[in-house]
Amino acid sequence: MNDIVMVLPEMRFGYGFIPSEFLPEGKDEYYLRNIQNKKDPGSYRHLNQEEIVFLEENLNTSPCWDDVLVSDPFDPSLIKNSEFYGLVRIGSMAREIISFHDFSVPVGITNSRIVSCDIGDSCAILDCSYLSHYILDHHVIIYRIGEMQTTNHAKFGSGILKDGEDPGY
Repeated sequence: MNDIVMVLPEMRFGYGFIPSEFLPEGKDEYYLRNIQNKKDPGSYRHLNQEEIVFLEENLNTSPCWDDVLVSDPFDPSLIKNSEFYGLVRIGSMAREIISFHDFSVPVGITNSRIVSCDIGDSCAILDCSYLSHYILDHHVIIYRIGEMQTTNHAKFGSGILKDGEDPGY
């Protein structure tokens, strides 16, 4: 068996991005994400029961709706047939169209799997099979992407290893 492949319970999917041995004392796995996200973490709120029912009626799922946070204004009708895992923070969403040059799409999230991401205000995520551990700025369009993820062992530039990290990983 490959020692990199793991089987996790659904309730753990999207959590534990930073292994505990790499967390500074007194910090949680979101401390860097809170610094990098331009939006104040205090501007998010929990979904109310009516919004959760509406989301589920639109074929959306989450093993823990308590970890799906939103900003106002929030229109749950703009989210359809999508899955949410881990801490997902969604910026304001209203009935708008977002455009880049001649490409225009409605704001919202449709047919997508979102894993532990921060999504800015007025974004459009359409047909994204796997979006994991990203911070999206405001007014971003993600369209027909099979997989877009970052990992806790991603290497950029010179590829510096963290203390205790296996160089073959």
